[in-house]
Amino acid sequence: MSDFFEKELRKLFEYGNVIADPKFVGRACIGSLGGDLRVKAQFVTMGVADHYEALRLTILNRTDGEVDRTLIQFKDVLGRKKIPNNPNFPEGLIPHIWVYMGEAEWYAYHPNQEDYAALRQATEQYLDVFREPEHGGPKMIYICAPLRGDVEQNIEFARQKAQEVFQQGDIPICPHLMFPPIADPERPTEDLAAREMGLRLVESCQQLNVYGPTWTDGMWAEIHRAEKLGIPVMTDQKTLGRPPKHQKKTR
Repeated sequence: MSDFFEKELRKLFEYGNVIADPKFVGRACIGSLGGDLRVKAQFVTMGVADHYEALRLTILNRTDGEVDRTLIQFKDVLGRKKIPNNPNFPEGLIPHIWVYMGEAEWYAYHPNQEDYAALRQATEQYLDVFREPEHGGPKMIYICAPLRGDVEQNIEFARQKAQEVFQQGDIPICPHLMFPPIADPERPTEDLAAREMGLRLVESCQQLNVYGPTWTDGMWAEIHRAEKLGIPVMTDQKTLGRPPKHQKKTR
């Protein structure tokens, strides 16, 4: 029976374009998402014994265990299928695998190539949320530097650091050059909006570079956001410095 489930999983994932380096073990397919992330795919029931009506995807971290899981139900992806010349199912039926007397097989309706493609696409859309990005070209690097104090001097300092990143072949994302011309740091509402937008920019970057001997509260917010998302934090200093007083207890 496990041979049948393995055969069906191979039809979905054997070529590795959805799950990298797939391994087929019994009723499960296990592969890589990059880094420490793995995914396990297996057919499961939805409460009716011996009726396998969904594909369960489990995201695993090699050291931390389960990260997330979801069910891709055949009824949601494939819908109800008509079966020509079969009076037993005038309204069609939801595709499912039926195990009877130890033998597994698709019940009445066998998926075609379009059906398998639809299941692969639904799987890929879910896995893309967790997949490690491949960066063959330049990285987007966030310039984390002080702005408060001597604003003009600090903008020039950040510009120089952004230029260094640019000259190294990466893409500098520098809020100092983006927001001060349109958001006055002395106006609390505009300043807060600019800070929140900066944090959103951090989420889109592949690295955060920290510059300067003094790290402001705003810089620490950016550092914490990057660390929470697993984005590498690089600094021109030997240590990550000292967090603001109101954050010491949480670190």
